Amino acid sequence: MADTVAKQYPRGWFVVAFSDEIPVKGVKSLRYFGEKLVAFRGEDGAVHVLDAYCAHMGADLGAGGKVVGNAIECPFHAWQYCGTGECVAIPYAKKIPVKARQRAWTVREVNGAVFLHHDPDGAPPTFEVPVIAEHGSDAWLPWVTSSYAIKTHPREIVENIADKAHFPRVHNTEIDEFSFDASGHTATQHVKGRAILPGGGVDNFASTTTYHGPGFLIMNMAGALQNYMLVAHTPVEHGLLDLRMGVMLKIVGDRKKTEGFVALYMANLKAGFEDDIRIWENKLYRDQPVLCDGDGPINQLRRWYRQFYKQEAGDAG
Repeated sequence: MADTVAKQYPRGWFVVAFSDEIPVKGVKSLRYFGEKLVAFRGEDGAVHVLDAYCAHMGADLGAGGKVVGNAIECPFHAWQYCGTGECVAIPYAKKIPVKARQRAWTVREVNGAVFLHHDPDGAPPTFEVPVIAEHGSDAWLPWVTSSYAIKTHPREIVENIADKAHFPRVHNTEIDEFSFDASGHTATQHVKGRAILPGGGVDNFASTTTYHGPGFLIMNMAGALQNYMLVAHTPVEHGLLDLRMGVMLKIVGDRKKTEGFVALYMANLKAGFEDDIRIWENKLYRDQPVLCDGDGPINQLRRWYRQFYKQEAGDAG
């Protein structure tokens, strides 16, 4: 059976930046889904993403382009494009050509992150990014973030949500209760267990982790510290992705004391991800793995995941 998933980019929402990476009048060069893109934030505060290469003579808007009002100006001939892609100004032309426009990508800025919608057929979103009500609240710290460039396919990362058996071996975590459900565009894991901390001690925790489409998950964990975690992975090109991680802690008592836990907490999480990365970047994907009864619902997860890819005749559903 042809591995069509490996040769495609999935449809769904994908994080291309945290909000603080793109200040007002800021421009950020991007490369995702095998294409060069540019993000910019206009003076009105709205973020937009366009194809990067200017429709005029192909200059890269992300390499020297600047924001003028709510448009981005090309560094080559100063053509200006608004957030919906139309050219709105050419300093030396009396008439703007009809074809003077850039492809504009569908963008949402939610929970302190910039999400881009990708669909290989250009179809609109079929679901929205959920809002974390606690984000921005005085009772919670802001995101602490980290990122990695990883040489793997996104499906390797997604499969962790159903892989019960890897927790004790890879993450030194004992699982007492584990359940998994996939419905529509979401796949959710519920876990209760004990994390054996690197410096000694045990953290008893309960977590709910949900993928919203193929590109990002939101985890809510209750343990020694209540927190949210955002993990987002966006394909740069085939075999390479950017993984972004954000952690948001609930303030317990004194704000400064809670802030003091952040660095240690993030260090522990990064260590766990780096253990996964060593496996992801060196493993072979088996389309038909030999599974046992303690592995977790890997095949159920795979059936759910395939919905975000175009299916060819003969592909298993």
